Amino acid sequence: MRRVSVAIWLALAACDSPGVLLCGEIPADGCPIGRGGTCDDVYCAALYDCVQGDWERVERCPNNPVTSASATSSGAGGAGEGGCAPVVIDHSTEAEGCTPDLQEPDCPAVAAETCPNPCLTGCVDFFLCEREGWKLVAFCDDALKLTIVP
Repeated sequence: MRRVSVAIWLALAACDSPGVLLCGEIPADGCPIGRGGTCDDVYCAALYDCVQGDWERVERCPNNPVTSASATSSGAGGAGEGGCAPVVIDHSTEAEGCTPDLQEPDCPAVAAETCPNPCLTGCVDFFLCEREGWKLVAFCDDALKLTIVP
């Protein structure tokens, strides 16, 4: 499965692209519509789409129990109560200037270090720029679980 992603990346390498615009952390209790989020999921207060680096709300999910709970929460999605511990990737071999630019759904390694779940950002594979070129350091499986490549 990883070979297919690399093959697509190589096929698109000739394209001139402005690079990946990351949306970062999705709003509290939000679900990404581009990764299969629906209001059928009781944990979704709203559905969002990542558009040119910004999360845009596509639909509210007013019938879900999390909607009323999120209205009273602090909205902190990172650390603290109910937050997550971000993944730490070794950047000691990181270099600058890798070409070609990454293309969606490939993202830089730093995007894998976000909370609550980097697999909800629309990214599938995470790469670190090294002197020899891009190196796969993490990926999201079909269950949206992040796996770090040893």
